[in-house]
Amino acid sequence: MATEFNPHNQLERFATRLDWNLLRTFIFIVQARGISAAADRLSLQQPTVSAALKRLEGSVGRKLIDRRPGHFELTPAGQKLYEEATQVYRQVSRLNEVMHDADVDTTGHVRIISISQVTSDRLDQLLQRFFGAHPGVTLTIEIATTAEVIRAVEKSTVTLGICDADIPTPLHKVLLGREQYAIFCGRTHRLFGRQGLELEDLRGQGYIGFTSDVLGGDYMGPVTAMRALASIGQQVRGSSSNVEEVCRMIVNGIGIGALPAHLARPFVERGELWQLPPYNDLPEADIQLIYNPQSRFSDGERALIDALATL
Repeated sequence: MATEFNPHNQLERFATRLDWNLLRTFIFIVQARGISAAADRLSLQQPTVSAALKRLEGSVGRKLIDRRPGHFELTPAGQKLYEEATQVYRQVSRLNEVMHDADVDTTGHVRIISISQVTSDRLDQLLQRFFGAHPGVTLTIEIATTAEVIRAVEKSTVTLGICDADIPTPLHKVLLGREQYAIFCGRTHRLFGRQGLELEDLRGQGYIGFTSDVLGGDYMGPVTAMRALASIGQQVRGSSSNVEEVCRMIVNGIGIGALPAHLARPFVERGELWQLPPYNDLPEADIQLIYNPQSRFSDGERALIDALATL
């Protein structure tokens, strides 16, 4: 006699067979947009991560990522799985918080992801007040690119994000401040020390940029817009998501590049950097604190979101 088909039993077998670690690896692959980058973040060998992706695709019976040289794109099935997996990841990450000592009034873990070298007295004061008032809440802060910050907040894998791009709906934003950018070169660069330069003099110069500072990219900020209008920075010689490394490359003469003016000032005073045009109407970027109102927050996260009203 044939066994009656039972969708519940089929789903239970699937859930039992699926390895959670494969889902976690898949999340890292998508967020890093590549096997090699995900392997670096997970401290694993590239073949291990590649094999994990193949096992996951075998488990779900679908191709999840379309990967070719210079091309990385989620398939429709991969996009659906990623959206669900990030929610599962967030819930699993909160299990320890749920089981934490119930005698503590407000508990939870706050995860903030930010672009590098953000300075904000308002943010510092908020964190000081909040964590002073809530000793049961813990905190991690991670550094990422603008695009990674926005993706993480959209997918609800972090509590708050800090970045300098236009913020898509339905994300909420709080203005922390503005950063003014200027273009600089290092002491060994041929433009160092030259007076009366024009924007035209910068054309054709090797450029050092931030990873998210891509002409025609998804999140084109004011610096990228200035480059596009002035037709400079077409030849990218170096890039990083970390402002210290961008500064290092500029100081060492690898190329010219834009830096937050207040961060570059000490280098200018020591004679390590030289400001280049434009000298007036410098591009400014709004530094935004963002969160996803559709996220399911822990008690600690919700308390911090509520505290944003004091900014």
